Amino acid sequence: MFRIFVAINLEFMTSAIPIDIFKLISEAIGWILFFPVWWYTRGLVIVLRSSGQTIKNQYINLGLGVWLTNLFVPMYGTTDWAGRIISFFVRLFVIVVRSVALLFWIILVLIFLAAYILLLPFSIFGFAYHLFL
Repeated sequence: MFRIFVAINLEFMTSAIPIDIFKLISEAIGWILFFPVWWYTRGLVIVLRSSGQTIKNQYINLGLGVWLTNLFVPMYGTTDWAGRIISFFVRLFVIVVRSVALLFWIILVLIFLAAYILLLPFSIFGFAYHLFL
């Protein structure tokens, strides 16, 4: 009984294989041709959103909002003029340093975005160059 089932199953599969292979190849070619369109539409939107979220997270991690909010609040509760001036300049210095760190992070994200945009044309050029050389 097992041999009969296997023979029938193999007979059925041999008639369906060329249709499945054609469908598989046509879908693969379709995805390969659609990939550059996806790269610069949906893929770019995903990368832009994640880059914006990365910058926002870094802003929160650096605590710039808290430092800017408390810029004019005296440190350690001192209310004399000397304490207020010292705490203002100390916090101003910290804000400048953290802003430079955030600017450095933004530059890194922009370099990543430029690399993402240029990666596909360079890879296609490299593939074509080595294919036809």
